[in-house]
Amino acid sequence: MRTELYFFLFLVAGCRCEAVFDRIGDGYYYIGNEKTAGHYFDWFVARRDCWGRMSSLLSVETAKELRNLEQYILSRGLPDGSTFATSGSSFKSKIHYSWEGVDEPLTFTHWLPGSEEEFDGTGTFLSLQLANSSLYMRPSYGQDDYYICEYKLSLWQSWLYLETQSWIHLLVLGILLWLCYFISLFSWKAKRKSSQHAEDKLNLLPEIIDVKVVKK
Repeated sequence: MRTELYFFLFLVAGCRCEAVFDRIGDGYYYIGNEKTAGHYFDWFVARRDCWGRMSSLLSVETAKELRNLEQYILSRGLPDGSTFATSGSSFKSKIHYSWEGVDEPLTFTHWLPGSEEEFDGTGTFLSLQLANSSLYMRPSYGQDDYYICEYKLSLWQSWLYLETQSWIHLLVLGILLWLCYFISLFSWKAKRKSSQHAEDKLNLLPEIIDVKVVKK
């Protein structure tokens, strides 16, 4: 139990969890912005940043979730026309989109009018766009104004999101913990064997005394 506690504490310490996630409806989200001087960040950079925050790019699974995000974005005062990267893409199937964050196909769509005809059907990403104070889905080439990270408590996901340095730390910690375990086990067995040996001597002592008395 103590080993598992140490592992969990080290896992948390090894991740970059400085992001403050906001509660929106039933979920926790973080809106990041890497655009500087007109330069748009890459989708893979956004995904890596979310991973570093023990989260994944957004997966919009219900219409209610989309509405909650829309209200939150409007409350933040973000400008109309802003686009937001999500975990959606059509790389698994050039016809259908799916959410990488949950590994599931889209359960509903709310496309920006006319946006589906903007691309030629090749593998594209799925972004959100604020248009006329409403949030829509639209295909994109993976370059947006913002990106949205979605936090879900999952030990397995946290393990997958660890950076290389954290993996090395965990590997070293695991080796040290196993060494401590085997040393403790060996020490316990040695003490038990010594104690058993002493106990056997005490049990045999009356018999030895009786034998000596009989010989006399």
